[in-house]
Amino acid sequence: MLKFQSLGLSIISASLVFHSQALACVPESVLDRFTNFYFWQVNPEMSNRNIKSHQTQYKKEWLAIKEVWKYRMVWMELPRCYADEGDYGYEIEDYGETIRAITDAVFYVRRPELKGRKIRLSETHLIREWNWIKQSFPYSLC
Repeated sequence: MLKFQSLGLSIISASLVFHSQALACVPESVLDRFTNFYFWQVNPEMSNRNIKSHQTQYKKEWLAIKEVWKYRMVWMELPRCYADEGDYGYEIEDYGETIRAITDAVFYVRRPELKGRKIRLSETHLIREWNWIKQSFPYSLC
């Protein structure tokens, strides 16, 4: 019995190591490309422009979006709506959940006074703001 438990822990450990290595393998240029696209969706006035050193709010938002992408990118077969069958690349498995995570990241960077707490139902202006950010992003990959 002890042998099986030990083997199970080894498999879990190996899985964690491989997962970490896979994340480390995502090229910085890929992360930056995805981050730029979604940053520009929510900040269209910055489209195709570099963030200047004094634009700290934009920098915080960009970094928050990149942090979401960093842990969600996987190597997978690309959706057929924009790639040929059998084409592989870096993408995300759960687009809807990732969009919610990016929306949260941008929202809480813009609203640091909330310190990450959930929006109350009575805070309709915050709900509207969160929804506006979410609607800035494409509804789906295709």
